[in-house]
Amino acid sequence: MHLYHRNVTPIRWWRPVWVLLLGSLFLSCATLDADIEPPHISLVKITPLNTENLESAFRLDLRLINPNDRAFRIRGVECKLDVNGSTIAVGASQAATELPRLGTTVMPVTVYASMSDFMWLIFRMMSQQADQHEEFQLTYALRGKIFLDEELPGLDRLPFETEGDLLKLRRSPRPASQP
Repeated sequence: MHLYHRNVTPIRWWRPVWVLLLGSLFLSCATLDADIEPPHISLVKITPLNTENLESAFRLDLRLINPNDRAFRIRGVECKLDVNGSTIAVGASQAATELPRLGTTVMPVTVYASMSDFMWLIFRMMSQQADQHEEFQLTYALRGKIFLDEELPGLDRLPFETEGDLLKLRRSPRPASQP
């Protein structure tokens, strides 16, 4: 008794094996990307640029911290800035930079804000402050994507999200009290 029929050629027998080998190769490449963590982002500074008619421009300095053991070539970033729950500015940057492995860099992004969004935010904050007797807060949320110049398929952008207190950006650190 023969193991294969006369009409079945050895090439057809190897075809499923090749498909399995190539599939496992693609899966192993996909698991390499699973270990990549998005960079930690923090808002370092807000600088007013110019105001024209009903629009203002600001420069946001973003600190990018890479927790990965590999460097990234960044080809741009886009972001949205919310203050106290209201979106007030959006922008993007095509500035290219290198984010070193286990390192940090500061990346500038120009964002644009509508004066009507500012007025709405001030109105909301005044109405909330009148109803509450709590300490004044100015919280922000920064969301967006970092666009990468990578050759690996599926690894061309990394989303980010960070939150904080805008009032703490302006305060200088207090010296530690001595006993």
